[in-house]
Amino acid sequence: MDDIQFSTANVRIRTYESRLLSQNTFDRMLNVSEPEEIYPILQETPYGDFIEDDDEVRDFEKVLIAEKKRTFDLVYNVTPVKSIVDLTTLQYDYQNLKVLVKQEYTQEDFSDFLVPMGTVPLSVLKNLVNLRKSQQVDPIMNQCIQAVFQYIEDYEEIQAVDIIFDNHYWDHMIKISKSMNNPNIERLNQRNIDVFNISTTLRSYFMGQRKGFISAVLQKGGTLNTQQMVDEINHSLENFMSYMEQTDYSHLVQDSYDEITQKKTLTGLDLNKDNYLMQRFREEKMVPFGPQAIMGYLFAKEVEIKNLRMILVGKINKVPEEILQSRVRESYV
Repeated sequence: MDDIQFSTANVRIRTYESRLLSQNTFDRMLNVSEPEEIYPILQETPYGDFIEDDDEVRDFEKVLIAEKKRTFDLVYNVTPVKSIVDLTTLQYDYQNLKVLVKQEYTQEDFSDFLVPMGTVPLSVLKNLVNLRKSQQVDPIMNQCIQAVFQYIEDYEEIQAVDIIFDNHYWDHMIKISKSMNNPNIERLNQRNIDVFNISTTLRSYFMGQRKGFISAVLQKGGTLNTQQMVDEINHSLENFMSYMEQTDYSHLVQDSYDEITQKKTLTGLDLNKDNYLMQRFREEKMVPFGPQAIMGYLFAKEVEIKNLRMILVGKINKVPEEILQSRVRESYV
């Protein structure tokens, strides 16, 4: 991949970055007393394009999805390499496949959980689930669906199919990453896998999962030794934390050490991992050539929407402002 081909796209991305919500905007939303006061603030931003005067604030999800879809459409239109955006949107393909499979298995209507974005049209995914095979998707996605339905046929339940979906999703991500032959992209993907594995190891441990389960859900392709992660957590939580403190991700667990070891919760870690990734993207966003600016902007938009959802849900449920403030992720701008 020739990094210089991104120079024109990156100029456009700088413009899009200027439309990201500022910390001041988030502070204004955090300061309101009622959730209905948030929509007038959002109407001053790009999200206002999807808000009507009589819209109910409790229906905010459609606004967030509409803005997210517009973001992906805009970036797909400017990027010289579609696969760069695919690295972000692929997750929605697999999210939709999970919904479609569970819908077919239960014969219930889960269409409200489908999202209008991904690397391939939703109609293609529906045909894939119906026919168990499609020429319009990557072979990994075909293999995933066949493995899922084979599991359902063998065990007559769907409790563990998420593991099958997640394993194929990460295999698919690694394939896309390697196909671009760009060390920056591969490094970013390895970082994402490492952060996923740290969080998943701890979450599985707190759920009381056994060693075999944890081994099955951890993903290869990162820089951390997954077998050692499993061995350490299987020995004790303290051993795992000590191991993590010897890695490049030591500050992730150090900042949340008391919460993890005493409260056995991961709220702080989830916040820290997003902030960690944001800091890495911020460090690379000014590189004039290459895909980093596109990837950083897309991650920033995802975090922005995560912040908005957290604030809106919190205000609707009367969560104190200081608690919401402590959960806001760092801004990209």
